[in-house]
Order: sequence, then structure tokens, then C-alpha cells
Amino acid sequence: MLHEIDMDQLRLSVNIVAWNSMAYLPSLFESLEAQNEQHRIILVDNASTDGVAQWLTSEYPGMTVLRNMRNYGFTRAHNQAIQLALSGLQDSDLSRAYILICNPDIVLDQNCIFELVSFMDSHLEIDSAMPKLLKAHLRPGIGDRAETEKTNVIDSLGIHMTKARRAYDDKAGQIDEGQYDKEMEIFGPTGACAFYRASALVRSSLNGQFFDEDFHSYKEDVDVAWRMRRMGMKSALVPKAVAWHYRRVPSSPRSNVFTVWLKRFGHPAFVTYLSSRNHIWVLAKNLAFSDLLWHGLWILPYEIGKMLAALFSWSSLKGYGAALAGLPKMLKKRKELKAICTEGAQKIRPWFV
Repeated sequence: MLHEIDMDQLRLSVNIVAWNSMAYLPSLFESLEAQNEQHRIILVDNASTDGVAQWLTSEYPGMTVLRNMRNYGFTRAHNQAIQLALSGLQDSDLSRAYILICNPDIVLDQNCIFELVSFMDSHLEIDSAMPKLLKAHLRPGIGDRAETEKTNVIDSLGIHMTKARRAYDDKAGQIDEGQYDKEMEIFGPTGACAFYRASALVRSSLNGQFFDEDFHSYKEDVDVAWRMRRMGMKSALVPKAVAWHYRRVPSSPRSNVFTVWLKRFGHPAFVTYLSSRNHIWVLAKNLAFSDLLWHGLWILPYEIGKMLAALFSWSSLKGYGAALAGLPKMLKKRKELKAICTEGAQKIRPWFV
């Protein structure tokens, strides 16, 4: 069972969205029980059919659980959890209160949350952070229980953005030998394990939504990181905090457009659809016209290549069609974002490398 929580001292919420996640949840909860920092857990179940609800009722009957009648995706479910978390933090100083967005397929080192909180408490200029994220694998265990195989292969050190405006997980696939053990500023945290200052969540929400609910899933973390950058907010990697991730759709840092296209055939059709659609929407909301002058030689060939590759993928074509259909809505959001963003494109452009 999770430790008893002193609600009067609570300033940290761990938010989890589950959808048929029983293969991973026991390992995540074991790691949460071992944490040295007091926290509240909020879990949103997106209509799982694999026994998540029954397991939670049996093992964690007092935990805050919101059960949706259908799968609303990552964005809406996490927005629901964020609203619940903020209501529980209403008597706290939100500049020193935190929300950890955590995938169900994450395992945290015992000191992970403590290191994140300590770093943010001593760096009030930082609005979001993430731990060093390494890869994990499932291997057969005793009975029906799978065991966690932790590796020293890097899963993500944050979102990396290229001049072509392609996003991928920084340093993914490299062996961790301590070469990235210094705290450093990053473009933004990956949505798999992202640590936010509560006051920053409130300030950077648009029309009451932190994650854009039109995205459903995928690229929503890129959209948020870009928005927060445009609002003058900073993000950091905290390598003393460590976690492991069972990533099911791996990032491809060194891949060219053709290799990325080939790998898409191994992805579920719905993932390819969402990725294609949401990429266009991220650009529609955040790409400055001046970016085309500075980085057009990288952006245009990449986008043309992606569109040509989409001709061979029905899921990608549907994604592009949906992106065009939703473009008026995204352009409206672009206008609304412009009203709250304080940093010009030239200030953010150095992050695109």
C-alpha cells in the first residue's frame, strides 16, 4: 500500500493516464511506493479492458481514480488529472508545488522525485524538468508477472528540435556512461516523464487546457514545450533523477526522412495517423514566418519529403487530410497564443539545430 499522506503538507501530484496498462502498472507503483518524497497519485483510466480498474480497487482502494467511459487519449485525460491536482493544491504556493506527468510504462529510481523537487526548489527560474530517462524491457517472470530489465541505454534527455522542425528524443540509443551527468537546459521534457511547476501549468494553459485536447496523443509534448519557450519559460534536465521507460514507439535521432518513413510501416496505423496530423498542427500553431527565411532550406525539403512519403501510407494520408480539415481551428489557436507569448522567434531559434 502507498504511504499515508499528510494533505496539509502536500505539494506534489503524480498524474498517470492508463489505457490497458496492466503489464506496466505494478512496476510503476512499486517504484512510487519507494519514493522519498511525499506525493499524491491521480490516475485516469481511459476505459481499460485488461483489469486495470479491478486491480486498482483491490490494491489501492483509497487512491484518487477517475474512470472515463471511453479512451479520450493522452491530452484530455491528463488535463482532467491536472485540474484535479490543482484543486488539491489550492492552498499551496503554486510556485513551489509540482505535478509529475508520468506514463504507466515508467519505473522511477528511489530518489527520482526527491531530486526533481530539490532541483526545482533551488532553481525558481526553471518551469519544467525531467529525469535522465533510460530504456527498460519486460522479460518473463514467475507466473503471469513480467519482470523489469533496466538498461543503461538512453531513452531520452529531453526533446531535441532540428532546423527542419523535426522533434526527437535527445541522445536516444546512446550508452549512458555518465557523460551527460551535468544539469543542463533543454528545449522541453518528453511527455513520458515530465515535471512541471504548478504555477507554470496554470500560466501556460490556453482556454483552460494545458495539453491541446484536439491532439489526442503524440506531439502534444512538443506543442507544450514550444509554447512554454515562446512564453519565456525554461526547462532543464536533472540527471541525478533517473527513471526507466518501456518505450513502444522508439525515437530515431540519426534517421533521415527515408528511414523514418520505412520505420512508420512498423507503427500502428492510428499512431502514424496522429503523428502526421499533429506534426502539421504543431507547425500551424508555433512556426513563425521568419523561420522560413532563416531555416526554409531545411524545413521545406523535409516537409516535401514527408508529403511524398505519405503517398505510400494510407494512415499518413488520412493524417494530412485531418490536419487540413482542422487547420482553421489551429490558426485560431495560433492567434490566441500570440496574445500570451512574450518571446520572439529570434529568441527561440537557437534551439533548432
